[in-house]
Amino acid sequence: MRTMKTDPETRFTSNGDVRLRYLEWPGDGSPVVLLHGLTVSAEYWSYTARILAENHRVIAADLRGHGHSDKPGWGYDYPTVASDVAQLFDEAGVERAMIAGHSWGASVALVLAAEHPDRVAHLAMVDGGFGGRRRQASAYGTPPDYESMMAPLEIYRTRESYLEAAGKALKDVAGPELDDVLMSSVTMNDDGSVSERLSRENQVLILKQMGNLNARELYTRVRAPVMFAGALSGSDRGQEWNERKQESVRRARELLEKSDEAWFPETAHDIQLHRPVELAKALEAFIAAD
Repeated sequence: MRTMKTDPETRFTSNGDVRLRYLEWPGDGSPVVLLHGLTVSAEYWSYTARILAENHRVIAADLRGHGHSDKPGWGYDYPTVASDVAQLFDEAGVERAMIAGHSWGASVALVLAAEHPDRVAHLAMVDGGFGGRRRQASAYGTPPDYESMMAPLEIYRTRESYLEAAGKALKDVAGPELDDVLMSSVTMNDDGSVSERLSRENQVLILKQMGNLNARELYTRVRAPVMFAGALSGSDRGQEWNERKQESVRRARELLEKSDEAWFPETAHDIQLHRPVELAKALEAFIAAD
């Protein structure tokens, strides 16, 4: 298998309100566009992307505020971020594609599929955007505690402390290549600490939008086939969460004309890093089934 460092070509969009950086694994097959989760980068898709690239043209984008893309202090609502991706389609010469989003990126992909249905041939929701409980203010009008939703500042003290926290659920696939992927979403400071490329101020803007997303309404507007790919915890404490996640998928599928689901037992939230072969196989089967 070729290495992550030599696989993709790095490109940038140039015609939208923000410049997006994206990685492209050139190929002759149908296009696949991959969207990462909150605070991370396009590299988080690299393991799965290079497998898919055997049969597809694959693009993984750094979304607004993330990675090496522009980082304005505005425009983190879902329609704007989805419009960024539509602009990427235009500049990359992609008419229609399978779009797969992970976690927050899944919700962005869902909005894109609902608002730009002619651009999405297949939609894959990878451990996110299933339409479960929404973050909202309490009955007394108290907003959510956004600081508690973000990673604690102490994990950023050193490179080692960051890698330990970011890779905690991925220890069985640990190694130098995974370290490179995890470090792609942060920068090293002169004092040896690290900082996320997504500022905490912009992260709060995104977290505020999460409570406004009505995934169930969006599913009623999606025309493309949808696949739900979910990670299942192997711990006793995770069983209730597994059941809630599976129930959310069941309810979402009731709203869709054509859908499928794939579950990955004893798998971390970052399925695309933890089980890339299995996820790529599921995505390929999903495309082939249509």
